[in-house]
This record gives sequence, structure tokens and C-alpha cells, in this order.
Amino acid sequence: MAFLAEQHLVAAKLVRRNGATRTGAERELFIRKSNSFVVCVRLMAKDRGGICLDNFDWWSLTPDWSVVDEQVLRLAPPHIDGPSLVPNDCEGSVNS
Repeated sequence: MAFLAEQHLVAAKLVRRNGATRTGAERELFIRKSNSFVVCVRLMAKDRGGICLDNFDWWSLTPDWSVVDEQVLRLAPPHIDGPSLVPNDCEGSVNS
């Protein structure tokens, strides 16, 4: 199953938080990994209305996540392939 935008956002936050205990090049690596997840958030949100990352602070160890959080909350629900949860009115009808 492909990750949803929400799952990528959680991963981005966790990776960045784990990078907080690192220093130098190792910290930068964690920030870059987190940024990759942020890009995945944008890609996964594209079909659900999209998000804008123009105001996201890419290189901060503690970016303002609300820039992304608020937009992700406003996304349309994801489309999930599967059987309908609403029964078909025609099936099982006495008059059919």
C-alpha cells in the first residue's frame, strides 16, 4: 500500500526529530531525509487538492510544521480502492 500524505508527514517529523541529537554532516543528512519525506507529502497530496511548500523552512532543524499541517488537514479524503461500504439499493430488493 502506498503511503498517504499524512503518513509521509509523520515520517518527516520523526526523521527530523531524530536528527536533533546529531551534529554536523550527520544532522544535515537527517534534514535531507526529512526533506525527502516532505516532498513525498506534496506528491501524495497532489490528487487530493495539493499543498504549497513555498513557506516551508527546508533547512531548519525545527521548521514551522503548521505550514504543512494545516494544508494536509484540508485535503480531500484519499481514494481507496475497495468494495463500496454503502449497499447497492438494487441488490436484495424484493421488487427486482
